[in-house]
Amino acid sequence: MLSALLLSSFVAVPAFAQDAPESSASPPAAASAPATVPKLHIVWDCGECEHNDKVPPLIEQAYAEQAQEHSATVSETEIAEVSITDIRQRPPGVRVMFGVMAGRDRLALRIRYRDRDHEVKDTSSNIIQGLNSLSASVGRKAYAQLSATPAP
Repeated sequence: MLSALLLSSFVAVPAFAQDAPESSASPPAAASAPATVPKLHIVWDCGECEHNDKVPPLIEQAYAEQAQEHSATVSETEIAEVSITDIRQRPPGVRVMFGVMAGRDRLALRIRYRDRDHEVKDTSSNIIQGLNSLSASVGRKAYAQLSATPAP
């Protein structure tokens, strides 16, 4: 009895979908215009911290991938000023040998866009994943902050 009831409920669903009237309304305006997020201009502003030249491109790459995943485009003309304000990278050998006892990797950004300041940061004490993963995480968080910024 239960299997017959379940089978009939699955069969009935497509029939209702076919009988449903098609909407003649136009799609919302937001759906027709693709979302745009600003391009990141990343500079170092962390005092005497040790700069790692692979970090800015990794942040930009994760940011662009997140935009593409959400059907947004990265603007070439609108720019968000991004400063790396804090970075700590455990040496890979120490990270693998001592794990969480070696402390945490950390990365923090200050983003200035449309007269608003945003702060994005993350830390990791993962043994396997290092600064590459942390940079990607911060890039995704930067996208979340900037895509939520209201238009002027």
